[in-house]
Order: sequence, then structure tokens, then C-alpha cells
Amino acid sequence: MATVSNHMPLNTSSSTHPSNTSVTSSECFVLQFQDFVPWNNPDNLISFETEDLIRRLKDVVFLPILFLIGVPANVINMAVFYRHGLKERINVCLFALSLADALYLMCSMLWFGEQVYLQFTTREIHGPVLQWVTNHYLLGFYGFSWVSQVMSAIIASERCFCILHPLRSRTVLRTSTTTCIIVAFFVVIVGVYFVVVTRYHIVCAYDPINEAEIMTVIGSEFYYRHQKLVDFLDVFVYGIGLPGVVIVVVTSTTILTSVKLRQAAKWRAGISSRGGGGGGWSEEGDGGHTSLQEIALTKMLVYNSVFFIVCVTPNGLFRFALLFMPEMNAGRRHHNFFMMGHWILNVFSFINATFNFIIYYIMGSRYRHTVTQLLCWQRTSL
Repeated sequence: MATVSNHMPLNTSSSTHPSNTSVTSSECFVLQFQDFVPWNNPDNLISFETEDLIRRLKDVVFLPILFLIGVPANVINMAVFYRHGLKERINVCLFALSLADALYLMCSMLWFGEQVYLQFTTREIHGPVLQWVTNHYLLGFYGFSWVSQVMSAIIASERCFCILHPLRSRTVLRTSTTTCIIVAFFVVIVGVYFVVVTRYHIVCAYDPINEAEIMTVIGSEFYYRHQKLVDFLDVFVYGIGLPGVVIVVVTSTTILTSVKLRQAAKWRAGISSRGGGGGGWSEEGDGGHTSLQEIALTKMLVYNSVFFIVCVTPNGLFRFALLFMPEMNAGRRHHNFFMMGHWILNVFSFINATFNFIIYYIMGSRYRHTVTQLLCWQRTSL
């Protein structure tokens, strides 16, 4: 069976869709192209070969490397924050962020890791694992990527509130309540994304131009029955809404936190020059006090937020731009450019889920000390 493309909904000659891809030639759809072939038309800004190369690099090079780094790193993060104590609200948030990142990388590797093998065998674009996962809607677990984004926004907001109102921040939200909110986000965001992935179903199709059978992506029966709902969730909720809100929240709270930290540094410098202590500062007459340890933790998380903004903002801008460029989409005239952008943004999301531990280790003395303790304990146990 020849494979030509990886490509999103195309017109077919039938309104019914098989539930699996184990079909004979007579059961394949016949692709009907209206005015152009999406991945092979003169309007495409890049060729199919270039787009396919980027996809293969993403699946065969970047994903495996980042998976091998990111999953162990996030497991270490979870061990460290567990050791620091999950009775503290910020440790619960950081633990949940690392969990979401680890699950996202694991799911991505499970879905697309077979490409490492397929490059040396059939070179299929839609391998048997991806076909099975897609047609059973398990791509819904990809929603952990959005959970990670929301957790980053929660962490940035928590730090901002702790720095602006150190006394009230200790009593406004209990750790148990925070944990319940986080669990709800995990369930709702991932659960609703299972609805979004019904727009993807891999089936056999016959390409009359190349006279070959290919595996292509169309919508499921559920998608065609509820197309407006699924498109709204995909485009406006997960495509623009969540990333847009998260980027605005993380950016604004990070700026506010940075300004407050700078004010604190000036205040401490002034106290030191007058021979006073530097144990904390009061604000707004509420007797608030922020320790040096809290300031150090906040600085670390500010850098973490900046790293998040760098990795996630391109995706938000890309999805927003698609609203004004309808031809730059899957199955349209600039299909290859859209797919290439999608693969590159996937790599950015893998990077975001992988390298937080570097910031924790460089900026967090307590994190470094705990990692050292864990490594020494492992050596002793051996």
C-alpha cells in the first residue's frame, strides 16, 4: 500500500466512514479534488518534500531526544517537590506541572515514536500504532499539553499574589482547595479534548491522480454530526482561547512580580546601606513579610515563566493568524506551510515540557540540595 500524505480532511465520494483501516481497495474512498491538490499545487510556499522532512525530523530526532531527557527530568522534579512537602501550595502546583509535562511527552512518544522504526522499513506516515490510537480517539490524552499551560498560569498567578500580598496569600486558598482545583483542571481540559480529537479519523483512500491507495485523515461520524461544536472547541477554545488567556496571564503576572522584586531589592539595598536588617518588607500596612527563601523561589519561577512565554507565544500567534488566512490551513492551498508550522510548534511544546529542570537547578539552591540528597540516597541504597 502506497502512502503519500498525512493530510487532513479531504473531500471523498462517500458520506460514510469506516471505523478502521483494514479495508480492501474496493472499500477505500476515492479522493475528489476540487481545484487543486493540497500538498502539490503551485501556490504552496514550500514543497511537500520539505514539509515531510520537517515532520520526520520532529518524530525521529527531536521527540525521542527530548523524551529521553524530559521524562526522567520531570520525574526528578516530582520527587524533589514531593520531598519539599505537598502541604505547601506552590509545591503542589510545581508537582502537577511536572506530572502534566511528563504525561504529555510520554503520550507523544507513544503516538509518534513508531516513526523511528518506520523510517527503516515501510516509511509510512500513518503507522499502525497511530492509526489505532487515532481511530480509538486516544489522542485526547494530548490534552495534557494544555493542562501544562494552565498550570504555568496558575503558578505565575500564585507567585504574583504571594509577592504582592504575602500575608493574605497564606490564608486565602488552602492547599487542599488548590489540589482539588488542579485535579478538576486535569479532568476537564483532557476530557473535553477527547471531543476535539473526534475530528481526526484515519482511513484508506484511493488517489486517482497517482493511482495509489493512501491512508488519509478525515472526520469521524461524531465530528460530522457535531461539526460546529467540535470546530468551536478546537479553534476558539484550545486553539486561541486557552493559549491566549494563559499567555496574557503569565506575561502580566510575571511583569508585576518582576517589578515588585526590583522594588524589594532597592528596599533591601537601602536598609543595608543604613546598617539595618534585610529580613523582609511590609506593604500596604498589613504587616506582610516575605522571606529571602520566598524571594529566591519567586525569582526562579519568574525565569521559568519567561521560558514558558518564549516557547508558547509562537503557537498562540500562529493559531490567531490562521483566522485571517483561511488558505493557510490543512487541505487548503498553503497546506504544506501550515503542516510545517504545526510540526515546528510541536517541537517548541516538547522543549517547554523538557527543560524546566535546568532553570530549577541553576536558580534554586534548595532544589539543588534536594537533588543531591536524592542521588546520595540512591547510591547508599545500592
